[in-house]
Amino acid sequence: MVTVSGGELAVVGLGIVAPGVLGPGGALAAAGEPVSGWFRAEVALPGRGYRRLPDACKYLLAASRLAVGDAGDRLARTEPNHRAAVVGINHTGAALLEELDHTIIREGADAMSPSASPFIAMSSFASRLSMEHGITGFNLTVNSPVTAGLEALQIAARAVAAGRARTVLVGAVEEALSPSQTLPPARPTAPRSEAGAVVLHCEPVVGDNARYGTCGARGAFLAHHAAAGAAAAVLASLLGDDPPDRIDAVLDDSAVGTAVARWLGRLCDEVVLVPAPAQAGCLLPLQRVLGLFAQEHAVPTRRAVLAASAQGSIALADMTVAPRHTAPSEGGGALVV
Repeated sequence: MVTVSGGELAVVGLGIVAPGVLGPGGALAAAGEPVSGWFRAEVALPGRGYRRLPDACKYLLAASRLAVGDAGDRLARTEPNHRAAVVGINHTGAALLEELDHTIIREGADAMSPSASPFIAMSSFASRLSMEHGITGFNLTVNSPVTAGLEALQIAARAVAAGRARTVLVGAVEEALSPSQTLPPARPTAPRSEAGAVVLHCEPVVGDNARYGTCGARGAFLAHHAAAGAAAAVLASLLGDDPPDRIDAVLDDSAVGTAVARWLGRLCDEVVLVPAPAQAGCLLPLQRVLGLFAQEHAVPTRRAVLAASAQGSIALADMTVAPRHTAPSEGGGALVV
């Protein structure tokens, strides 16, 4: 049994782009179907240089603009070499890679699109985000089913605690597949793939600078063949002796998800189970984090989001939501198209 923890982040800006979600205040509701036209790039990303980018990259850049704008001038006051980005992805780019493979097979590498071919490397999504915001500290990509967005929080918190960055854009992005597109057999998809992006503008905790609250993240591993018997020990170590008042658990119906759900049901009164088809992507857990930070509370309030994959990875975001009397909805961090 291994658990890994990190430092703590102050969350100062929120941004979300998802079908049917008008801003952070609506992020706890189920996202709508990604129907044609739900995202208008010319509204979200005015200017030149965006039209030929992959859809997922556009979502990520749009959500990052919202988070950075929501935080005011904080990013501008941070030296570029103290800015960083950590992005969680899973299915992002899978359809594009399949298309590029077919292009190479049918027509040769010379026929590849110059604007799309850089994204044959999954790290290019975080790299393009860094270009957008003048980030020269570092950028990292986390590619895990379900848990990648929460793992991105954990990496960001450790980097801030180590003094490697003073501002980190923490994101998760996914794109829906069209009806004609399928993932390779080794990467089965859910009946409905996720689409959109979530970005949190994070900083070290200094005084009362945590506008939305503070967040730490921890991870563990629960082997699927021993999930039923080992869940109690793994989760007790992950949650510690002081569990939060509410836990939102993003779980599938695998052996790991079922074992985690049963144990959580005995832990505290308020466990919100959020069903997630196996390997549906990594957007939903970080979207729950953003939605919980957007809620109104009169006093500091403990919350957590836990996610588990069928492969056994478990990640927990442990949050203290700051008191606030007006929750963001269609204001800061919102995109209305």
